[in-house]
Amino acid sequence: MSTAFMPDDKFLQTGLSSGMSATTGYHTSKPKPVPAEFVGKNTLPQSVCPGPKDRTEIKGGKGQTVKVSPICIGAWPWGDKGTWNWKEEQLDDVKAAWKVLYEAGINFIDTATVYGDGRSEEIVGDLVRDLPRDSVVIQTKYMGLPTAAENYLHPVDAPLRQLKKSLERMKLDYVDIYMVHGPIHPQGIKSVAKGLAHCVEQGLARAVAVANYSADDLAKMADALAEHGVPLGAQQVEYNVLRRLPETEGQIAECRRRGAVFQSYSSLAQGKLSGKYSADNPPPKTYKFSNYDMKDVEPVLQVLRDIGRKRGKPVASVALNWIVGKGGLPLVGIRNVEQAKEAIEALGWRLTDEESAEIDKVSFLGEKTVLWQQG
Repeated sequence: MSTAFMPDDKFLQTGLSSGMSATTGYHTSKPKPVPAEFVGKNTLPQSVCPGPKDRTEIKGGKGQTVKVSPICIGAWPWGDKGTWNWKEEQLDDVKAAWKVLYEAGINFIDTATVYGDGRSEEIVGDLVRDLPRDSVVIQTKYMGLPTAAENYLHPVDAPLRQLKKSLERMKLDYVDIYMVHGPIHPQGIKSVAKGLAHCVEQGLARAVAVANYSADDLAKMADALAEHGVPLGAQQVEYNVLRRLPETEGQIAECRRRGAVFQSYSSLAQGKLSGKYSADNPPPKTYKFSNYDMKDVEPVLQVLRDIGRKRGKPVASVALNWIVGKGGLPLVGIRNVEQAKEAIEALGWRLTDEESAEIDKVSFLGEKTVLWQQG
């Protein structure tokens, strides 16, 4: 590995295959059901019904707030060959999809240093180049690899040094949200918090956040940031109908208590909840998150299909709307106009409480992983 990330774009796939996706404790490939007491629970009032042009506020430093759309576009597939088999000819489809999203009111894009060896960041920068800077929200991530020398040589300033490289790739003066990608950084939370605060102090990030942290570490990071007068703006973990652990173990509630926005990645379980895949047409083996046999997922999909038919909505839109109703801000990977329209279709309406409970009944509890998904 280099001092920043692996020399090719297979870091996440390599990591997921060699330990990041290894679950803690006893594990069977059969999905665990969610305890009955969580059926029909933790759903927001029906009055919470955001549309694409509505905004959620993420607390930033210096008294700032970052106003984001209720869905975020996940840019991991853009440029990533290891998991998503990216080809540069897909770029035209991504540009067309972003145009549809932006014109509908979606303003929020999530990327990271390791996505496509920085190629994702380059694409994001190109997409927003000619737009008013305050009309888009860019979130990227600091990867504190234990194998990266700068995390030992510059334990406090490693986030700042990495952010400057990200800004160069995107050709931006600042990012709106800078997020710690995972809990595997070798330096302590207080050192990382101080480094994030430096990013805010220098005007290179408006808000800071974490991903994949446990509830305890989230609390420690929030307290450490508070020592520098910077709030924790958000936490991002895998959360979807096939992984409800962040809800059942109180992650969403902890974020709400601290005024941090709860973001869900892999909101469609890497396509398993999109309606595209089935037992006869399984997803690629590189899709490691929520990695269940599609035969076990079929009862979940059937409920989503039935609700979608009644509502006139795509399966993906129903799965995303369920997350919104649970108090999450879903990230969803977009590579074409059809996917963009399905994301937009997830907003401006709400599943009834009864429909949400129907989905709850067939949902999965999910697993934690040894190194990566602590939350």
